[in-house]
Amino acid sequence: MRIFCLNHQAAFGRAEKIQHHGSTFNRPAPEIFLMEAFFTSTLTVGIAEIGDRSLFLALLFGIRYQRPWPIFWGMTLGLMLNQAISALVGVWLFTWIPAHYQGWILSLVFFAMAIWMLFPEKDDEEGKLVMTGRALFLVAAVSFFVLEMADKTQVAVISLAGAFDTYWPVVFGATLGILLVTTPALWLGQRFAHWLAVQKIKYVSSAIFALLGAWIFLTTINIPV
Repeated sequence: MRIFCLNHQAAFGRAEKIQHHGSTFNRPAPEIFLMEAFFTSTLTVGIAEIGDRSLFLALLFGIRYQRPWPIFWGMTLGLMLNQAISALVGVWLFTWIPAHYQGWILSLVFFAMAIWMLFPEKDDEEGKLVMTGRALFLVAAVSFFVLEMADKTQVAVISLAGAFDTYWPVVFGATLGILLVTTPALWLGQRFAHWLAVQKIKYVSSAIFALLGAWIFLTTINIPV
């Protein structure tokens, strides 16, 4: 990571010589260092999210509700809050829960959501899945925030924040990396949903939640997926 900065110091001419444990070395110019932290976080987290459960949740929301913009902004808020907490204090929200049970709890939540999806909702009979923009925003924010808890992305963000010893560039970079993967899935789901009847959408949504729950469960019991 440091090599990129060192190779570009001369071009900017703003590197500093600092002392550390009796040794002298060059510290990259601040703007170069922050750019490196940002782009490294974007690339690392983006690659980690390819094929991850957040992608499938975004696809589910697009299929289920067919209103991508409030979902997108809620997803953005939920993901950014999660990355901010990860970079600041790690996974402290789960420190009071034994590590062995964290995956069990998350998998049970998603199995419950799979069952809930099968129950009829208001206006289902009319072929519409009605939810206000504000409600969609909040549901998406909470869902993506919870889904990213104890995920490998959190571990990556904690490591990146520690390695670069910086906060906001890692948070923004990590959030952008996830959005680059989940946003296309959200719009793809919304586009694909028009080809499905409402009842089929309910079954697809339930199946995706069940698969997410199974994915988390199998990971918890150390079965590779």
